[in-house]
Amino acid sequence: MKFKLHTNIPIRHLRPEDLELLLNLKMQPEIYFAADLVDSLSADSYKELVSRFNEKGFEPSFHGPFFDLSLGAYDPKVRALALERMLWTINAAKDFKASQIVLHPGYGPWVLSRKFDEWYELAIPVIKTIVKAASDNGIKIAFENIYDNNPNDLKKIVSEFSPEHVGVCFDTGHFNLFSDVPMKTWLETLSDRIIELHVHDNDGQDDHHIAIGDGCVKYTPLINWLHKREQPLVVTIEMVLKTHVIKSVPIVREWIGTEGKEK
Repeated sequence: MKFKLHTNIPIRHLRPEDLELLLNLKMQPEIYFAADLVDSLSADSYKELVSRFNEKGFEPSFHGPFFDLSLGAYDPKVRALALERMLWTINAAKDFKASQIVLHPGYGPWVLSRKFDEWYELAIPVIKTIVKAASDNGIKIAFENIYDNNPNDLKKIVSEFSPEHVGVCFDTGHFNLFSDVPMKTWLETLSDRIIELHVHDNDGQDDHHIAIGDGCVKYTPLINWLHKREQPLVVTIEMVLKTHVIKSVPIVREWIGTEGKEK
């Protein structure tokens, strides 16, 4: 099996040396276009970005826009905008030769007064459109835990679709902030529907996205799960500072048993 090690690359903050750093670390990018950048980026600048990444031979993943978006919003115009942003992301992922996109569903325990079923009823037509567009282009969708206090709502979403097309991105930092159940419960409940990890740390109070070991996340259940894992998996080190990424890379490589090579 193969573990693929990625790190987040917000296009807004991309520097020329970042791609060389990825090559030196033997990592792949998780590319993120913020929504306002989608609207302001010129066609020529976009094409130049695509060429820069493709010329390096990267096999990236993508992260969809998420601020102010909800796939199951009450307001139909918000749902329509969310769909528009996600379809743009799918087309961009195809241009950058990405095979997987992480998306935030846009719900949480306080959204719609905890009425997940009402959110889901509004969201599922939008989600089906997204999944079909992605699968038609050979791209998988990974729905990420954000404010979830347990894995049940995410399980309901992904259970609607084939594992060939849809899975879960399990985020360790969000788990640490919002979950009411142990990490082991998440890993057992979602099992092989997990197709990506977002690995980062925090102090349990805010979503800091800091280096592994600099916060209070307890990773032992995840490490044990990784040692038993047989299916392919994208492992994304998702942090704000490059120094934190560099610090965390050898730790994650030890977990997954690689030294700069895919296992």
